[in-house]
Amino acid sequence: MRRALPLSIAVLFAACGSEPLPGPADAALTADDARAVDAAAPDAAAADAAAPDADPIDTGPPDLGVLDAGSTFHEASCTSGCPDSCGAGLCVRANNVEFCVDRCDTDRDGCLAGFSCVDITSMMQTVSVCVPPAAVCSQLGVGFGTDCFGDTSLCMTGRTNCQGDRLGLGTGTCTDGCFADLDCPEGYSCLPGDDGNPVCIPRWGTGAERCGQESLPGETACSWDGDCTENWWCVGAAPGRTGVCGVDVLLPDTCGADQTIRVDEDGTQRCVPSRCACRGAIPLPAGTRDLLGEALDGVGLDRCTAIQRVAELVNTTPDVLGDPYRFSAVTPLLGEPWRIPGWANGEAKKLDGVGVTRSAAGRAASIMAAMAPLGDAEATARPLEPVDPMDPLTDAVVRFATEAGGRPDRAAIALDAADVPPALQLAMATIVEGARQGLKARAAAFAGLRAGDIRSIYDYGPAFVTRRADGFGLSPAQASVRTLLSQTIKYGEFARGAVTVLESIDASGIAAFADRTATATVATSTATFLFAVDTPAGRIAIGGPESGIYDERVPGFGGAWAVLVDLGGSDTYRIAAGGNVAVTNPVSVLVDLGGRDRYGYVEVPSPLDGPRLVSDAGGRYEPVDAMDGGPVSLSEVPRQGGARAGVATVVDLGGDDDRYLSLRLSQGAAAFGAGVLVDDGGDDEYRAEIMAQGAAAFGFALQLDLGGRDVRSAYEFAQGFAFARGIGVAIDVAGDDRWEMDVGDPALGGDPMYPSAQRPLTSNASLGQGFAFGRRADFSDRAFMSGGIGVLIDGAGDDVYRASVFAQGGGFWFGTGILADRGGADRYDGLWYVTGAGAHYAIGVLLEGGGDDVYGRDITPINVTLGGGHDWSSAFLVDESGNDDYRGSRITLGSGNANGIGWLIDNGGDDHYDANSPTYALGAAGLLDMDLRVAGSSRRKVDTIGVFIDAGGRDDYRAMTMPLVDAADDHAWTRAQSAEPEIAATERGTGLDGTGDSTIHAR
Repeated sequence: MRRALPLSIAVLFAACGSEPLPGPADAALTADDARAVDAAAPDAAAADAAAPDADPIDTGPPDLGVLDAGSTFHEASCTSGCPDSCGAGLCVRANNVEFCVDRCDTDRDGCLAGFSCVDITSMMQTVSVCVPPAAVCSQLGVGFGTDCFGDTSLCMTGRTNCQGDRLGLGTGTCTDGCFADLDCPEGYSCLPGDDGNPVCIPRWGTGAERCGQESLPGETACSWDGDCTENWWCVGAAPGRTGVCGVDVLLPDTCGADQTIRVDEDGTQRCVPSRCACRGAIPLPAGTRDLLGEALDGVGLDRCTAIQRVAELVNTTPDVLGDPYRFSAVTPLLGEPWRIPGWANGEAKKLDGVGVTRSAAGRAASIMAAMAPLGDAEATARPLEPVDPMDPLTDAVVRFATEAGGRPDRAAIALDAADVPPALQLAMATIVEGARQGLKARAAAFAGLRAGDIRSIYDYGPAFVTRRADGFGLSPAQASVRTLLSQTIKYGEFARGAVTVLESIDASGIAAFADRTATATVATSTATFLFAVDTPAGRIAIGGPESGIYDERVPGFGGAWAVLVDLGGSDTYRIAAGGNVAVTNPVSVLVDLGGRDRYGYVEVPSPLDGPRLVSDAGGRYEPVDAMDGGPVSLSEVPRQGGARAGVATVVDLGGDDDRYLSLRLSQGAAAFGAGVLVDDGGDDEYRAEIMAQGAAAFGFALQLDLGGRDVRSAYEFAQGFAFARGIGVAIDVAGDDRWEMDVGDPALGGDPMYPSAQRPLTSNASLGQGFAFGRRADFSDRAFMSGGIGVLIDGAGDDVYRASVFAQGGGFWFGTGILADRGGADRYDGLWYVTGAGAHYAIGVLLEGGGDDVYGRDITPINVTLGGGHDWSSAFLVDESGNDDYRGSRITLGSGNANGIGWLIDNGGDDHYDANSPTYALGAAGLLDMDLRVAGSSRRKVDTIGVFIDAGGRDDYRAMTMPLVDAADDHAWTRAQSAEPEIAATERGTGLDGTGDSTIHAR
């Protein structure tokens, strides 16, 4: 198929200088809040989800007079000054830049890797030309990473080095020499090359490709044993791929710290560098089948070739690959997707395995410290300075108030503290000192900002994830905003502040002062204080042991809270203690020592509330029409561990049944900060609307519940969610829990409030339950913001997960989502992009540890579910054991779509599989959209991979309840979707049911 493209030209954002963040009227504010912009990005017009949203690039007309030029396919130039400098090429204008291109009329697949052959029309003539990615022509960026064979004859003009092909095996990529990183395009670093001289090397390159190709000690490329030194052997050499020299494993655990064990062709186990892990076979007990190896071999792949290569990723422009918001773990994992479940399981174990013998606050501190490295940070606690042992509470409060910029009256504070028992004074003083260190951590996070910048962050930063009433938010296309968000703010300091506060609560021994004498289960009178002092950063107080009401309308209860410790009783909170309610309230800590507590707010009913949570003073948005979504909350008050440009913590002790109600930015949430909610047990209820329950954007958020039969409900951005630069974690240790995100469809009992692009009038965009979301901007201002890392971990119990679109271990636009359920008979339901799914360079992982689980039975799934990877994403569903029941959709049960990779691994049990699609399921792969598969598209040269493995048990396979012919117990099969042989060759769909080891596990 050949198409003549219209002459539309995208205008790219021109970077501005770096200035302080402006006020509301300045250009750094935009009316396009991130939620509204991005919700329309994924497959917005697709009735059929096989159609990714990527069209061939529109370019301007060629300069007349050179239409008879020849084609060379490797001499495209970014030299300006067309047409005289083009030689045999054509001159094209795109994005207001003129550059030279090659013709591809006679060979539409002959362009450089990453370039697309498209038709352009001028003066009634149509020609076919090779255009660079997104028609962005920059001397720094275009032509890097394309294939070369020993020399640069196949490289674009200007690329002077064929990196990594010392052995002449055709494994090289085009690059240039350099002196510093600034000489390289975004996404590249200046590092020693294969000859030791510095060259531009892609940071997203996989170990499978870079192994042996750079001058690293102990990592020698080889094609046979003779290339290695004495007593070293060549492991993993294959046609078109170098091996790596390894040494025999003489004793267990004798490999080095950065080495791994692999099995050579002769069966000998050898130590090889860890990044060369795909070389050789996985060590397994004698006679055990390597089911993953067999399945990949069925479609001509192995662990070294089932990857996303640099030469393939070159069709993504440097501004995408060099996105400064992306966490360092993400792109290397996308490159070698079979490593993802092991990495995800390891990270989940770190989070739910630390601090298990500590107090609730201590365990939360350990988890927050373990979360920080995911965000490329460290979060060691700040040291607590000793207080005056003779007057500890007074001393701690005075120092806190002074740190906050006040001039405290020491005598008045001492007089108020005199009635507090000495031991309680010391415990309280320890927490106040932790809060003071939290003030210092927040100051360190914002050390490079002016006061006006911090206020802008507080006022407008949350608009990336929660709509403001005026519709404004920070513009990510503004150069000063981009620099501030990606470089200036030190997000790890927020995590340090939260760790310090939690450690201070643990060290204080405050739980020993819980008073269990209160018998009322519902508070009926106003709370009383043993101690209360106002500071510039908020009130510091000790609440009495009775069941009391904290209501912000009562004098002395309104405004900001810095530290509140309540000694017991079943309390009602209608204050925002534990939330940063103002830019001058950088730290807010609430510790409740027991009782059946009710956390809420002052309700201000709105006629738009309907069946939803009652509004607060912020009210609700009145939609323009049905496509505008529902009457979403406009609350601006963070609560219950809601961090807004600061550190916010709530710790509820006593193991009682508690209830948490809030609207936005609550229950362990962060927008530029670190927010924590810890509940140490009981049958609890958590209800929120958006951005809650372990949700983070530009910071760290944790919700930790240590047991009980808990219920959580929300609409969007919740339950282990992360936006850009965010690490959001929700952990429930034990109990039969319900994780609910409103499905939206009224026919399913839902409330359509936050419309999804896939079903805008009926289904909500959930974006939660272990999900991460980024800002995709290839069709707008090109201000890309990679998603963060969202994690949901549930321990023992029979749990229920229910969502709509984008949920349950998934990601969008370089986001990484993990849902790890450690066991129990669980149920999973959702509609689209759910249950181990991803779209657009994302990672999605659902790890199910065991039990008889049911997938997709209560709600009929529609598309991309159960290990469905779409558009360069890698998505996994790994179920470790149990007799499981799966009902898939389309692009499901281990299927890849549009150069994506989908995996479903079931490691045991008698299982039942049923798909709504008889062909696009159970290890299928497809490149069906004509915009991507049209002749000349660079996508035609990239593999799409689907992998299905069932590693044991007696299994049953059906599609729409009818038995399948090819997929069956103890069988192997392949599934490509296209009739066109050239496309089908890249659709590497493979399924295998057999007894053995998949080598990919959920625990």
